[in-house]
Amino acid sequence: MVVAGVLALGGSLAVAGQAQAAAPTISVAASTKLPLVTHDAFVLYQEGAYADAKIHGTISGASAGEVARLYAQPFPYKKAATAVATDTLKASKASYSFTVAPSLATRYWVKLFKSKTATAPVVTSSLQNVYVTLANVETGLKTCARPTCKETATLTTKVPSSALSTELAKPVYAYFGLSLSKTGTPKPPTTLTRNGGKASVSKSTRLSATQYRFTIKFTFTVGNDGYEFLMSECSKDAVTKDGLGLPGTHSCGASKISASILYLG
Repeated sequence: MVVAGVLALGGSLAVAGQAQAAAPTISVAASTKLPLVTHDAFVLYQEGAYADAKIHGTISGASAGEVARLYAQPFPYKKAATAVATDTLKASKASYSFTVAPSLATRYWVKLFKSKTATAPVVTSSLQNVYVTLANVETGLKTCARPTCKETATLTTKVPSSALSTELAKPVYAYFGLSLSKTGTPKPPTTLTRNGGKASVSKSTRLSATQYRFTIKFTFTVGNDGYEFLMSECSKDAVTKDGLGLPGTHSCGASKISASILYLG
């Protein structure tokens, strides 16, 4: 009985002393040409380089020849994720980077496989969200007439067809700020006011299945002073309804906003 107990203890110690290989790990992040807003990465829909995001990270503890595969699941997240890009590792620790251009909010993650034909992943990264917002392209502003300036801005917006009806129905909020100076051109205003400059916003008009347009008119007095004016506009995000915008609220609809605000939604 004593001998058996000693043997069992010795076997236990032998197993505990064996070296265990570390399991592979995958880090994942997203970066775009736009700053993060409340830790969220986003792109502008079909707006050149601003439409692209990079899904990137490091894979450690893998083997050369193993395969990293990027998966994407766009809003409304009801269909299974699909593989959209593949990279074959050249070392046991390797960096990866995939460029994507989502049309709607999309979840991304990376899976590591032993080979291109393997179907069961060795390890899977955490999820990385990339959000999509719309760009309103402005035309029509001109040099002010004196003493009263009347400006009409025409804004044209490209949108995924699945989101057109939702975006058309959303109210647009117009913001305006004005600085005047008797002695030259003043610094731009630091605060914008909702409906400032007697702003009036037209109803959005459908141009096609993927485009709409609206106008904003401003009327304000500059007299003979030097002036600087700023305008902005927004509609509240509806990411849970149509996959566009950012989570949460971001000052759109507030009575006043900072002129330096990075994102309105």
